[in-house]
Order: sequence, then structure tokens, then C-alpha cells
Amino acid sequence: MKLLRPDYNNCLVNLSNSFLNKYGVPTFHSTMKDVDDILLKHDKVVVLLFDGMGKALLDRHLSPDHPFRRTVFKTITSTFPPTTVAATTSLLNGKFPIETGWLGWNQYFKEFKRNVDVFNNDDSVTKVKVAPGNALKEKAPYDDILTLISRKHPELYVTSLWPTIVAGGTVADLPDFFTKMESICSDSRPKFIYGYWHQPDGLIHQNGVGAPIVHQTIEDIARGVLDLAKKHEDTLFLVLADHGLVDVDFLAMEEHADFYATTKRMFSNEPRAPFFFVKPLQKKRFEKLFERYYGQEFILLKRKEVLEQQWFGEGKPHPVCKEFIGDYMAVAIDYKAFDYLIDGKIAHAKFKAHHAGMTEDEMLIDLMILNQ
Repeated sequence: MKLLRPDYNNCLVNLSNSFLNKYGVPTFHSTMKDVDDILLKHDKVVVLLFDGMGKALLDRHLSPDHPFRRTVFKTITSTFPPTTVAATTSLLNGKFPIETGWLGWNQYFKEFKRNVDVFNNDDSVTKVKVAPGNALKEKAPYDDILTLISRKHPELYVTSLWPTIVAGGTVADLPDFFTKMESICSDSRPKFIYGYWHQPDGLIHQNGVGAPIVHQTIEDIARGVLDLAKKHEDTLFLVLADHGLVDVDFLAMEEHADFYATTKRMFSNEPRAPFFFVKPLQKKRFEKLFERYYGQEFILLKRKEVLEQQWFGEGKPHPVCKEFIGDYMAVAIDYKAFDYLIDGKIAHAKFKAHHAGMTEDEMLIDLMILNQ
């Protein structure tokens, strides 16, 4: 199994900064020079992100001579962790997760005394809203690149397209996504468009990386993109994912009572990149028991190591990181993921695949460019 960390000169953050650079917006990090050169030739730019559709998934489900695979410009990396909260936020603001504070799917909020799913503001276990609005957006707001570009160029047509599962989203299904994107692309003005679709990620979680429904969805996405690009040959399309996935087995944190007893509460962040908060005077015991039970599947890092080794990227840590990052972080190097028990059963046993670990299959993304 090959393990990989992000390439800070060839990742989603650098791609995002290339978009800023094209429109004369001050950049936060280095750009991709090869992408810069292509962007400069076009005044109509569309970015399409399909959640979870990493390189390994494309290699598995599409033959090398598939027309969609022939549009691959290069392979880049996700952020760490390779997960939607961290990765899509980084693409949308040009900064690393350490700078944004958007580190993973759920975090422990001391004001609520519980783990909260940061995108939807739900209690991570009960799935009940913890408060109106969004707690992390209030703690760690940001201007996305669409806002920054539009502010710099008010004459430019700048918009985005989202599924209905996202607040404000209008897209019902994949055919509707391409229908609405076709309408947007038909506008003759210079433009910068961002479109996000939440599949195949959800289908892979539920069915595994090799499932027939996943194969069909990737085929449908490929066909939709190729048709869209053919209809709008004057428009540059950049197509990518935020991360990949791997099939996993879940481990209940409570399964070893002696290990569980050293912790203050349930882990947070991600099942394959969990934060652990440990009781006072229990750290040595925690480390010993972690190595005994999980040392073959995870590496364990102290909080200081997480920060000094820049696991969440370069730049000044956002203040919320001090609150969120635990005493330790574990990183999956195999096919295991942490979970918890509900009524004596693994909470996410129905999930067949996950992400946020350190494998190449989770980290590598193919950047496709059409009409360059």
C-alpha cells in the first residue's frame, strides 16, 4: 500500500490560487504555472467538482482510452485530511485547512459540549440541530474565491451551482445538474463558474468503491462532462474531485475498555484522522494502549507534532484550530476507521468505504481540462 501526504506545490490550494491569479486577485499561496498559462487564454472558465471521484476511482471504472480519461491534464493531491470539509473549503478559498479552521467532518464545540457536524450544524450522534445558523461559519467565516473574483471584476458573470442537500442548492439530480450547467454556459458573457455535485461520494460510502451503481454514476458523469464541453467549445472546463475513497472496516472506540477509559470523550474530526482528547495523567497509558491495539493500522501523532509537521498545511493556524485539534491525532495507513457504538452496534456499519486517511487512493486527484 502506498502512503502519501499532500504536495504543497501541486494540490487543491495551488489550483485555487491559480484562479485568483487569473483575475488579478492577490494570492495566498503559490499557483500552478502550467494551469496559469492555460487560464490566461480563456475568458469563459467553468470548474466542476465531483465529490469523491479521485484518480483511483477513475482508473478503476474507466479504461485508459476512454475519451474522458484522455482529458487528464495532470494528477494533483488533495489537502490533509483528504475529506470534503477540508478539501472543498480549501479549493473555495485558496488556503490550507490549518488557515481556515475547517479541518474535518465534525469537531467538539465546547459551547455545546458535543461533537458537531460542521457543514450542517447537527449533533454528530443524534443529528439534531445544535443551534440556528452554522457555528463554524460564525467562528471561522471566509470570503470564497467567487466573492473575491466578483469583487475585483463586477462586470464578470460569476455564479455557482449546488445540489439541494446544500443550503441554497437548486439541483435535484445529475441530469438536472448538467441541464442547469448547460443553461449557465449558454450565457455569452465572460464568466467564472463553479459547480459542485455530491456524488459519487455518497454512493461509494454506501456501496463500496467497486459497486455497479458507482461505475454507472462515473460513466454518467463522464458522458455529461464530455457533452457539455462539446456544446461549448469556447469555454474552458476544469474537472476534478476533492478526494478519493477506500473500502474500510470500522473499529468501535469503546471495544477496548482500558483504552477508552483514558479518553475524555468520543473522538472528533474524521474516522480515519481522529482527534483524541485524553484525561490528565493518562497520556503515557493512552499511547501504550493505542500502539497495542491500533499501531498496525494508524500512526499516532502528538498535538505538537501535528502542528510542527504541518499536517493541515502551511500558514498561520486559525484560532479555532487550538480548540479543535486534540491531544493526539491518529492517521489511517491501512483500511480501518474509528467509529462508536449505538445500542451496542457499530454506528456506521452500513458504510462500506470512507476517506481522510493517508493512502494514495484517498489523496490523488486527476485534474481534467477540456477545450484548452
